[in-house]
Amino acid sequence: MTYAIMQNPRHIRVYLQQSGTIAINELIFTGQLLTSPLSSICEKEIGGIPYIVFEQDDPLTASDIRRLSRLSFFYALFEQRNGLLAPIAKDSGYFIDESISAILKYSGKTNELFTRLMLNLALANQPGQVNILDPMAGKGTTLYEGLMQGHNVYGVEIDPKPAYESFVYIKKHFEMARYKHTSHTEKTGGIDPERKKFTATRYQVEMARSKEEQKANEARQFEIIASDTRNTSAFFKKNFFHAIIADLPYGVQHGAKNKPKEANLTRNAMSLLKDALPGWLKVLKPGGTIVLAWNLFLIDRQSMEELFVNNGLTLPESFGELSFSHRLDQATNRDLIVGVLQ
Repeated sequence: MTYAIMQNPRHIRVYLQQSGTIAINELIFTGQLLTSPLSSICEKEIGGIPYIVFEQDDPLTASDIRRLSRLSFFYALFEQRNGLLAPIAKDSGYFIDESISAILKYSGKTNELFTRLMLNLALANQPGQVNILDPMAGKGTTLYEGLMQGHNVYGVEIDPKPAYESFVYIKKHFEMARYKHTSHTEKTGGIDPERKKFTATRYQVEMARSKEEQKANEARQFEIIASDTRNTSAFFKKNFFHAIIADLPYGVQHGAKNKPKEANLTRNAMSLLKDALPGWLKVLKPGGTIVLAWNLFLIDRQSMEELFVNNGLTLPESFGELSFSHRLDQATNRDLIVGVLQ
């Protein structure tokens, strides 16, 4: 059986020359759970349109089509028959409409298709409904993408303005979509790693698509906390999350504050990451996955791998030599790393 996935034009605009390589590597990594092994994966132009083509011994199942439909580069799926393309209906099975993460635009936003890529890598071996954390949440793109797939999502964001704006946006979205939801805001606090008291604001929303889901306790949780990410372990139970996903500051659109009250921003996020990572891992389940994106011009890959290993994370063998690095602009060469907590 030969299949062809038409690449999303927006995906190509994000990655340019690297779009085919990144699409192939995402398919290789996440395709391990398809019912039949993939082979002969390649990029191919058909009628002047770029596709990712692959072969399988057996026909795609309904669960295979759903997994493929959720790939970040997916636009349309076809089976090749006698040189012709026979369309296969898309079935992403999203919990809510994917417009939730696409329609919100702001400076410094992580592209939603790249966020979807990170989410797919993090959840490749995490079946069912899970708890997801973005400890550097910004205005919540990771949270919207995770909720779209039907997961419980939580974020920590040091700047109180985008945290509040995310809370307002999600409530307005639920109201317009007529989803059942309740919201709650509270002040909280604790002791930070330097043994100093801190206060934070916690924004919580519980939503269900219908009264029936609400009554059946099938609601999803959305939460964002306005606080320093180094305080993450003070807000959540130990081993609470199945996946942690974060797009580290690049030093271009935004920066990493070494101390929450400092006015100056540093271009390099490594010092912040060294402080924050142990707290993040306290709330990650054994077997849970962490996926981070960062600027290779500021932190080399070997340093990131050493940091992961030194903090008890294993780099999956299946990730192997797969490369997701790509040039964003003159000052940013973005890469991804995946680690599994032992």
